[in-house]
Amino acid sequence: MTALTMASEVDGISVASFSSREGDDKKTVGSNTTSQRQEELKRLRKDPWIQSLRFLSLCVLLVVAYVVAMTVYVSLKEGEQLAFESKFQDQAAQLGQSLGAELAVKLQALDALSVSVATYAESQGNTWPNISMPEFGYRSASTLKIGRAISVGLHPIVKREQLSGWQEYSSGHDQSWRQEGFVFQESFPEAVPEERRDENNVSNETIRPASEFVFEINSNGQPLQYENDMMIPIWQHSPVDHGLPYINKDQLGDERNTAALMEVLENKTAVLGAIYELSNTTYGNPYERLGAQYQDSEWVDIWQGNTKETSEFEQPNNGDSRRGTNPKLQGPATNIWYPMYSQMGLATASRTEVAILSLTIKWDSFFLPHIPPDTTGLVVVVSNICGQVFTFDITGEQVSYLGAEDHHDKEYDYYKETFALTGEESIYTGTSVSANYCPYAVDVYPSAQMRKSFSSKNPTSFTLGVASIFLFTIVVFLFYDFLVERRQRFLAEAADKSNAIVSSLFPQIVRDRLFDDPSQKNKKNQFEVQGNPGSMLTNERIRSSAPIADLFPNTTVMFGDIAGFTAWSSSRQPAEVFILLETLYGAFDKVAKELEVFKVETIGDCYVAVTGLPNPQEDHHLRMVRFSRYVLQEMSVLTRELEVTLGPDTTDLAFRVGLHSGPVTAGVLRGEKSRFQLFGDTVNTASRMESTGKPNLIQVSQATADLIKASGKSHWMKKREHLVQAKGKGEVQTYWIKSKVASSTGKSSDTMDTVEVDASGHSGGGMGQMFYGLNSVDENYDLSSSSDDGDGGGNNKDLEASFKRLGIRRSLIDWQVDVLSRLLKQIVIHRENRSVLLDGDDNAASSSSQNKTNNKPRESIAECIPMPNHGAWNMTDSNGVDHVELPEKVMTQLEDLVTSIAQLYRINAFHNFEHACHVTMSANKLLKRIVSPDKTMDDLEASIRSNHDSTFGLASDPLTQFAIVFSAIIHDVDHSGVSNAQLAKEKNRIADMYKNQSVAEQNSIDLTFEVLTSGAYSDLMDCICADQQQYQRFRQLVINCVMATDIFDKELIEFRNNRWKKAFNENDDSTSDLKATIVIEHIIQAADVAHTMQHWHVYQRWNEMLFHEMCNAHSEGRGLANDPADGWYAGELWFFDNYVIPLAKKLDDCGVFGVSSDECLNYALENRNEWEAKGKSIVEEMKAKYHQNHVKFEDEGES
Repeated sequence: MTALTMASEVDGISVASFSSREGDDKKTVGSNTTSQRQEELKRLRKDPWIQSLRFLSLCVLLVVAYVVAMTVYVSLKEGEQLAFESKFQDQAAQLGQSLGAELAVKLQALDALSVSVATYAESQGNTWPNISMPEFGYRSASTLKIGRAISVGLHPIVKREQLSGWQEYSSGHDQSWRQEGFVFQESFPEAVPEERRDENNVSNETIRPASEFVFEINSNGQPLQYENDMMIPIWQHSPVDHGLPYINKDQLGDERNTAALMEVLENKTAVLGAIYELSNTTYGNPYERLGAQYQDSEWVDIWQGNTKETSEFEQPNNGDSRRGTNPKLQGPATNIWYPMYSQMGLATASRTEVAILSLTIKWDSFFLPHIPPDTTGLVVVVSNICGQVFTFDITGEQVSYLGAEDHHDKEYDYYKETFALTGEESIYTGTSVSANYCPYAVDVYPSAQMRKSFSSKNPTSFTLGVASIFLFTIVVFLFYDFLVERRQRFLAEAADKSNAIVSSLFPQIVRDRLFDDPSQKNKKNQFEVQGNPGSMLTNERIRSSAPIADLFPNTTVMFGDIAGFTAWSSSRQPAEVFILLETLYGAFDKVAKELEVFKVETIGDCYVAVTGLPNPQEDHHLRMVRFSRYVLQEMSVLTRELEVTLGPDTTDLAFRVGLHSGPVTAGVLRGEKSRFQLFGDTVNTASRMESTGKPNLIQVSQATADLIKASGKSHWMKKREHLVQAKGKGEVQTYWIKSKVASSTGKSSDTMDTVEVDASGHSGGGMGQMFYGLNSVDENYDLSSSSDDGDGGGNNKDLEASFKRLGIRRSLIDWQVDVLSRLLKQIVIHRENRSVLLDGDDNAASSSSQNKTNNKPRESIAECIPMPNHGAWNMTDSNGVDHVELPEKVMTQLEDLVTSIAQLYRINAFHNFEHACHVTMSANKLLKRIVSPDKTMDDLEASIRSNHDSTFGLASDPLTQFAIVFSAIIHDVDHSGVSNAQLAKEKNRIADMYKNQSVAEQNSIDLTFEVLTSGAYSDLMDCICADQQQYQRFRQLVINCVMATDIFDKELIEFRNNRWKKAFNENDDSTSDLKATIVIEHIIQAADVAHTMQHWHVYQRWNEMLFHEMCNAHSEGRGLANDPADGWYAGELWFFDNYVIPLAKKLDDCGVFGVSSDECLNYALENRNEWEAKGKSIVEEMKAKYHQNHVKFEDEGES
């Protein structure tokens, strides 16, 4: 009998498909199974033959023990030594190889900052050294983070003839940039390095003026005005400090920095400076503690221009709080001095150095990001030819500073591994690290601690054990395992399977009664069978065994339902629906197990649980309330995380919970597919509490509320204002449970979510409210303005703030990147199968100048796009992409490209980035619904060829699939929120450019390819298109797809109709490419209006957004002459009858979408009929809502 039979066939009862919590799973399932297994194991141990075999093995072991022991002992000692040496060499190599890479990262961070500053200076036309970089703290934040640095500074080069102008400029501009720095640090404390956060918690009100003159500190520690042929004063730095007078202190005159700075000036190279103790600096900056030596009053002399020495300085102010030691600002540190040029376009030798950047870094930052795993006692000695030496110890993830000088154990000199610390040339300026100034070397040694970790504590005992195992394995194990272990394993596995199956089906109290217990059969029936006088039942048809059912008088039942799930699932693939349910309900199950809540079942998207059974719980009502709160929290967190995988609208899903307390009857309803169930009025009432509740809220009945009050938790509840009409109950009073949220103080507090939610689960309160009055954007849009302006003009805004302003969620960008990267991986797989190199001479990026064309997109529409033949591409399983890793540069550029495209979208109610995401999701769904190859066919090659032919080549061409999804993302880029006809009527500049034809569509294409071929995405372009031919084909696909979304151009409509007749009305294989082209365009057309072919709530949502957009245009005088509401009802019916439904039928005629075409047509017909019945009242509601919110928007604008 199989394990499933053992678990499910008890007393003739068929038991299956029940989900319950696993709170009692650790208990033994049945005494019979356990005792039988134990008796069998005892019998095997007492078998005489096995006993004899064991005795013989011991005798043999005594004879060979000595020889085996000595051999094993020597082998073990040698193995320990080899393992030690191998581990050390691997870890040393990993650490050494990463040093250069880490230095390169720091140089590249400085390189990017130097380009940013130089670009700003050139764009402003300012002359060095009189330059102040706006938002220096913001711009240097990434330099600090990427370079893992403590501080970064800008030091202009000031010549003698520039000194007076500089001193006047610096004293006048000192306050402004430091105030900006304090504001930035207070707004974004996370941008300040962790070591500096405690030191920079100071208001900008404490800023003191800086020195009016360049000065130095003499040997007595006195400040003096200073002049020289060339000076490099301290200027802008980040993080900004407390206002101590460091500004204008000359760094070139400081003997600690003179040699390094001269190396930078003479050879135009970056210099890794000398080592200094971080605790002797001021807050990690490379200058001494000036404020600790003298009173603030003495520095007034500097600020006021005093040029004389004074001998009456007061004693040092050792009580100055600014001198406090920070344990994070200790240990060896150094500065990277990096040249900055004014002519970025010239060769390095021809450039003029105008300033020097400094990056202060702790030495342990070179090692922390690259510590090898399982490191114990790795000693690192860093030295330079200037005579500086210091030592670190690396253990685990900790880097400990052992002090100056070489502290490694001389016993391990033989194992020394030496690495030179060098860096590659920077990306933008071509600057490299100087090899002349104090070059560094890193020596890596093992330690006694490391060697000890490889030593055996008891080699003799271990050797005897190995000898025993060796002998036992050769002589005994084969026989013993064959005769005994196999049967023992079989018995154990059978018992474990039975235990697992039954435990997953029923609670412990039911499992015990299901097993074949003779005493159970002798018990009397606990339930009397009452038959009707006319009953046809006979005694034979009534079960003789007692039903498995019990009454539980004190329970609380929970019903939970996902609001908006039906509409959400209508636009998803089946696999995505199950990913959502499995993730959510899996998390709920874990919470239920921890809180000892009994999960009863899930029915669709409904989750049913109960407390108070199978074991009584006095606090069943409180336990269920806590569980419900946790469920709402998990729902909120998981939907945000899942949006990256499952696409837009996932965060709109909400969970509606209803609770009721009372008695329930619970047991197994025996029969086909029997399971554990609950019965009674308590279950029905709990269901009513859920159905009459609101998303993201917990509604409880009066009975549950009374129990909560009796437990002293009245503050958990809020009485619902109105009585609830519950089916079969009439009007009842219910209560809301306040949700638990974390306050700013870190403590939890009770709040009541009062957001009204519509039937689809979306928040109410005026959908599209943020879009009122936002269409008044300058339509004379310049193509060049769409691309990233870099740092020019200092007008860059924080990226996240830009997303918030545009209504863009970062999760949608991450989801778009995930979709495109999976398609891109398929391109890579297919290209590798064709042995096409990505770095060939004729790649797409290297021909960027040829990529640009003067032809307008409309002029480039192709009647037929050739598809690759079957031999060019080989189909692979899409799941295989998970094993493909795209280069980091490609992924970075892909994310940047999607971000740039998202920012090109305007703030419209309908034609926005979120709608582009919805179109992308719909297009991707249609692509994945294309018929897959028949894996049941014996000949896989024939199956692939058959699928290639039946889908006109679409299923086997990942480049086409990528182009379709990419087109969905960019098809409404820079859409102004008005029609093409309106743009032509307004004589808009871009309308004139495109001759008043397909204006928005052509503009989107040109803007996108302007960005794509700008050179910033060369690696990404090479990954998409291996050569110029593939690039031209990719561009052609995008043009045809985006232009297909212009559905009101009469010439294009006639063109498409004639092409359809030619392709699908003639039975000719020669039209395969033509059919493929039509299918491609129909995918993007269907995706563009997919909301009309999805659930009613999805259609209603986007229909309202489009209505708001049209009303906005009308209110601004840019739309139709009449109010859009006047013809909206009839217009939607016309659109369904003349475009949507015919389009859905054509999807079916294409013959490549399987059941998806039927799904689209059914939804379109249902929505059309629903609109015909309810549309007029809906239009009135939308009109009233629009005017209400429009007035509110205007009032807020005036205020």
